Amino acid sequence: LKQEMKKTMILLVVSMLILGIFMFGENIKYGGTVNFGAWPGVGVAANFNPLSPNADMSIMFVYEPLMYINSLNGAITPMLATSYKWEDSNLKMVVTIRKDVKWNDDVPFTPNDVVFTFNLLKKYPSLDLWGVWTSTTLQDVSASGDNVIFTFSKPNVPMVFFILRQLIVPAHIWSEVKDPTTFVNADNPVGTGPFLRTSYDVANNTEYFSKNPNYWWKGRPYVDGIREILSMTNEGALLQMLKGAVDVTDIAIADPLHTWVAKDSQNNLMFWPVISENYLLLNDAKAPFDNATFRKAISLAINKKLLEDRAYWGTGGYDISQTQIIPAQRAEWYDTNLASEDVYLCSYNPTEAQKLLESIGYAKNSAGVLVSPDGKTVAINLLVGAGLTDQITMAQNISQELEKIGIKITMVQQSTNTFLSSLALGNYDMAIMWGVGASNPFFVYNTFLNPSFSAPIGQSAISNYSRYTNPDITKALNDFMASSDPSGQKQAMYTIEKVLLDDLPMIVLTNRTGFDLYSQKRFVGWPTIENPYSNGFNNYGLGMELVMLNIHLK
Repeated sequence: LKQEMKKTMILLVVSMLILGIFMFGENIKYGGTVNFGAWPGVGVAANFNPLSPNADMSIMFVYEPLMYINSLNGAITPMLATSYKWEDSNLKMVVTIRKDVKWNDDVPFTPNDVVFTFNLLKKYPSLDLWGVWTSTTLQDVSASGDNVIFTFSKPNVPMVFFILRQLIVPAHIWSEVKDPTTFVNADNPVGTGPFLRTSYDVANNTEYFSKNPNYWWKGRPYVDGIREILSMTNEGALLQMLKGAVDVTDIAIADPLHTWVAKDSQNNLMFWPVISENYLLLNDAKAPFDNATFRKAISLAINKKLLEDRAYWGTGGYDISQTQIIPAQRAEWYDTNLASEDVYLCSYNPTEAQKLLESIGYAKNSAGVLVSPDGKTVAINLLVGAGLTDQITMAQNISQELEKIGIKITMVQQSTNTFLSSLALGNYDMAIMWGVGASNPFFVYNTFLNPSFSAPIGQSAISNYSRYTNPDITKALNDFMASSDPSGQKQAMYTIEKVLLDDLPMIVLTNRTGFDLYSQKRFVGWPTIENPYSNGFNNYGLGMELVMLNIHLK
């Protein structure tokens, strides 16, 4: 009997870990309505179509993915699926669907709902927001017993990140929808999630969600409901938090340690995890940026700690890496053999920068202006997004620091659309660009370094805006895509990391954080830097479902 009890306890603990359950003690206090501060300027929408790019921001409270993948650290919480595995030389991904789940209209959820959802995305490409079918490698999705089988024309293992996070819709409802691209799904939307959309008021930017009494995750959620209240500005949202009108919001405020945390250090929490990075993009397709030594000189001439202090008030922790791997993922993916070179390239050393420039024929003239080997003065345009105060602050500091080594910088501000168009066409010298938040570094490398996403200057690049390509990186990306073996994937990433430090095609300037603010006056159990069980609002907000499943009355 003792042995059986021991086995049962072990299975229970393992199940809890697999589900990602975060325990707060034996006596959970149920009840309460969470006052939820909506994203400033986003607003409550009549559109509650989980496949639409214009859907209400709280869609994740009603509709669920197969699994939640935490983009901070890659941790997986099974939701509508309990497991997945690769078969047939990674040409098939077999996903096991959770049993005993019902849609909130009491109809059983089945693997056919998953198949229906993915085939709907194939039929209507504008709904395929994660590009599951546009990758061209996914060939078929079918059901077999409790499983859904995804068949590929060639291995594309990273696609699991996008497949598992896809929100699933009920076939018995959506099969009757004439045009899912225009379906607003506003009243009584049918999902599997922990809450029901009880009411909404677009004019007054309020929305209410009540607890789903038949939710599959027994005992969850702990709270009775969610009341969503919008503020149109960051300043208004902060005032809501300070007054206690809302319990949670996501806003980029100035100096949060003083303007929020210090106001009540026992109850006011900030969850600003590093989710990606800010880069100095260099147009590597033209001189002088096509020279790796010149790029390294630029890096050493920039005081990145000062950028962090002035643009982000030190919230990113100064812990950057030129491998482009965020801190939470380094234990898993970082090649420690590269640490010394990495520290060197992240350092501020204008004297060394000057020496590197001199080694490739650059020298200051009598006026202190840097002159290239062909006798031309070096003047560079630095592109930033108009109105983006963090980018503008960084650009101002970079301009001052590069002028110290003789480079004249002209900052150019452009609207978002114009800015992205300039990057795509290669109409820039240098630019400050935000990074990609994902569960491992492959997605960052693939986005910015895949030759398929590049193009000659004057032609539109998809995302490789620096136009840097390297056969070692290309092979490593392909090796990663073909492998489901962690050791093989790591070696592929290590290859790319070494090339990045050897050639420095892009320069990491600062870490880029999320902006969640939480209050513990009424509810506890929020994610923290020490326990990032969810990424919260950060990266499309899908993690907020897990937050609402874990918090409870104080």
